[in-house]
Order: sequence, then structure tokens, then C-alpha cells
Amino acid sequence: MTLSSLARLALAAAVATVFVSVAAVAQPFDGPDGEDDGGDWDFFVGAGVSYEPEYEGSDKYKTEALPGFQAVWRDRFLISPQGIGAFIVNQERLRVSASIGYGGGRKQKDSVYLDGLGDIKDGAAFNLGAQYDLGGLIATADVTKFGAGSKGTLVSLGLQSEVPFGVVRGLVVPTGQNPRDAFNDRSLILTGGISVDWADENYNQAFFGVTPTQSAASGLGQYSAGSGAKSVNAEIGFAKPLGENWGLTGAVTYSHLLGDAADSPIVKSQDSFSASLFVGFNF
Repeated sequence: MTLSSLARLALAAAVATVFVSVAAVAQPFDGPDGEDDGGDWDFFVGAGVSYEPEYEGSDKYKTEALPGFQAVWRDRFLISPQGIGAFIVNQERLRVSASIGYGGGRKQKDSVYLDGLGDIKDGAAFNLGAQYDLGGLIATADVTKFGAGSKGTLVSLGLQSEVPFGVVRGLVVPTGQNPRDAFNDRSLILTGGISVDWADENYNQAFFGVTPTQSAASGLGQYSAGSGAKSVNAEIGFAKPLGENWGLTGAVTYSHLLGDAADSPIVKSQDSFSASLFVGFNF
């Protein structure tokens, strides 16, 4: 599975960021002329729950709580417990972001399938991301470099879109108006996206390879994983305002492993699903 292509401002901050979609993500890029001249900070807090595989490639699932907090300044800078980041290009159709976060590891204790494989350490994760508004679709490209653990590189390319629920039901005719203006006229936004992930040899070997030492400890056969396309992903979700400051969001993601990742003896299922539900409050 891939990280959220939009934020990439703070790695793994998508849980908190998704609430922003109620008021902001579903709009085209405003650029400098559309910024809030007040320069105020916006704060978001919330909580939710996720259902996801124990690890990438597992056929067993776990449920986890999702607390969230973030602070955003003028839609340019973001701070959360997971990292910090900023849009370094913020034009009408193009946004480029840079961030530094912490994570990217895996714990042996996460699953009985991982016994004998050891831990993959967490560490600094550096990201560059780009979004380009194609008009109705947003093309995304993200590159993440992990400074510890796998010390690998992960690249994700995707397309995202947001559609008023009324359009799906045939009650609203798309007019090309700014979705910010149309937002007050709809109660539900549907979101969707597709992406493909590519990983280098370091990343794939760390997460899907089996060294001689790991083979002896786990009973799995030795396996070398090279670079290549790692997975394809599809996501559908929603954003529902619950009041002036409250919002509810949810998403379901399907992922299919490819190439050397899919053939790994660690992988119990090449196909996986994940789901999340999050309620947030902004002030």
C-alpha cells in the first residue's frame, strides 16, 4: 500500500489530514491569490479506527485506534506528531511538497509469520511530492527515501479525483465551478484514486527478502528481492461535514503486490484490503 499522495507533508499524517478534505482537499489549487491573508494557523484534532493487514503481504488483519493532530499555516506548512513539511511550489495547477517524518519500519512481533525475520528499524523518512491539476483529475508523484531500516527508496505515481455525491446520483450537473463554492450545496463528497508503487532493491530486500540468517531462524527459504514495481492500489472514500467544524471521513483501499514482492515466501496473500473511519474537529 502507498502513503497518501496528497499530504506527503508529514509521512503517515494522512489520518489527520483526511479531515482537511472536508473543507479543502476537494478544491482545486488556489495558488498565492487564493490564500488567506490573515496568516492564521488551523488546528485539527480527531480520532478514528483502521482495519488493515498485520504487515504488507499478510492474510491476517488487525484493528488499530487512530488518534490524530496537526497544525497547518496558510495551507503551506504542516506540523504533526509524524513529521513536518511544506509546499515549496504552490501554483494554481501545480504543487510540490517536501517533508521529513519518522517511520518506515516493521516489528517482528507484528505477526507470527514474521518470527525469525527480525525488526526493520524506524528512522527518518524524506519525501518529495508533486501534484498537477488536470481538471477533474489530479496527477500525483511521490518519492520517499528512508534513512534507516531498509534505507530504500519508494516511488508512487497516481491519479486522484473528488466528485459530489449528487453527480453520481444524477442530481447535479457538473459546471466546472470551483468546488469550494459548490461545497455548501452538497452534503457528501466521494473520493477515489489509483496508484502504482515502485521500490528499489534495498526496500524490497528488507521487506520481502530472506537472508541466510533469517532463513535459518524462520524456516523460510532464502530469497533475494530486486527492484521493480511493488504494488498497484485503488482507493474509494468519502468526506461528510457534520457541522461547522466537524467532519467524518472514511476510505477503503485495495492493493495487489507485483513482481519480486509478490513472489516472496513472506507473502501469504498478494491481495489485501484496508479500511479507515475518522472523525475530526478543526479550530
